[in-house]
Amino acid sequence: MMFRHLILSFVLLTNTSLAQIAGLNSSGFDSTYKLSTNTAFAQHASLNSSGFDPTYKLTLRNAVSDKNFYLLSLFQRNREVGKLLSEDKVLKKLADDKLQALRIAANCNDVACFDQLLRLSGPSIETVATELQGLAKRPEFKMLARDMRRSGAFIKYSHQSDTEILVAAWKDAANGMNRLLSIYCLGNDPVYKEIDKVSFDVSSEAYRKLLKVKIAEIKLSKDPLFFEPTLNFALKLLEANRRDEAGRYEPLEEGENKTCLHQMKKIRWSDYPYSFILVLGAGPADSARLSQSGAKRADQAAQLFLEHKAPLIILSGGHVHPMQTPFSEAIEMKRYVMEKFKIPEKSILIDPHARHTTTNFRNAARLVFRYGIPTDLKAVVTSSEDHIASTTMESFRSRCLKELGYFPMEFINRISPVEAEFKPSVASLFFDANDPLDP
Repeated sequence: MMFRHLILSFVLLTNTSLAQIAGLNSSGFDSTYKLSTNTAFAQHASLNSSGFDPTYKLTLRNAVSDKNFYLLSLFQRNREVGKLLSEDKVLKKLADDKLQALRIAANCNDVACFDQLLRLSGPSIETVATELQGLAKRPEFKMLARDMRRSGAFIKYSHQSDTEILVAAWKDAANGMNRLLSIYCLGNDPVYKEIDKVSFDVSSEAYRKLLKVKIAEIKLSKDPLFFEPTLNFALKLLEANRRDEAGRYEPLEEGENKTCLHQMKKIRWSDYPYSFILVLGAGPADSARLSQSGAKRADQAAQLFLEHKAPLIILSGGHVHPMQTPFSEAIEMKRYVMEKFKIPEKSILIDPHARHTTTNFRNAARLVFRYGIPTDLKAVVTSSEDHIASTTMESFRSRCLKELGYFPMEFINRISPVEAEFKPSVASLFFDANDPLDP
């Protein structure tokens, strides 16, 4: 208990300085918004008080859009809510203005023109927030707030009122759309520019023509919802840059993870000291399918599995290095351990989306809570010696707070040069539009 109190104290002290961290400063984007609620989030990120319902099924009809902007997907799918949004005079005016802007954008001669027309301004974001505050009192939006809480996707705001969670989620979505315009329209640097940056020279005529083609492909009704012109343009930017990483392999439970999920109910969890073995991916520096480091980490995990340390292996790593690689670290490690060690697919789960060590842990935690893996058991993680050392240092906690806004584990303790034991945190369920390739 004392250890958990020390962790909370550290989080509270760290948030003050984190609030000063600079981000993209484009119009309509608030770089400090993500960090403003960290204190409350750290205090309330517990399973019992989160409102998360493990039986809630996320519906990923368009995984890239849904994972980045789940609130907007709920707006579109809930007929009663959509009707109220379309009938609101203020929101309808914004919708009409942005629909007209989309038409004008067909004649743009540079990326700044596209951005200026389709970006959501700061005042527009606040205007929508005000309208949502009024709509939040309607029973249709009360039901929507219930779904938001059950989904876990907005768990960062679970301690707030229905109105507050709705407004906070809207501002996240609006800032997320603007961020996509900043990076993939204007060409501004993302946090990790070596692997996430725009794929083209944004000043070139070729890119301007490509964006015009993508705009022409957008098909909206004559009465779109207020966010749909900007949302569709943002998604077309990702499509133009071949940045669909967030949607690849989804839904996992119907594909790569299906076999394991079907067998999981037969596991006798009490027979094992750990619930799963997590492997932190390592991308190659060249065009290889699997790096030597990745193979070594997979070897270590296979050995732990064969020693019956856990009934499952979770292999984590997306399409990361080099930029735009066609190979997913998790997919390649899965193929490797199945071929070399004959480990059956029924014992393997993958996270083919993580792009950083922070999200290796976060995404594994998501699988735990969504797939019903026991949360009262510890897990074990393996990687290289220096990697494990770094994940058990306070600097890694600080990095998680900076990049995620929370620590994705309840604790982590090193138990050998290449292993550490940990418990995932339910806070990891939060969908984060600040990281559009793996939100």
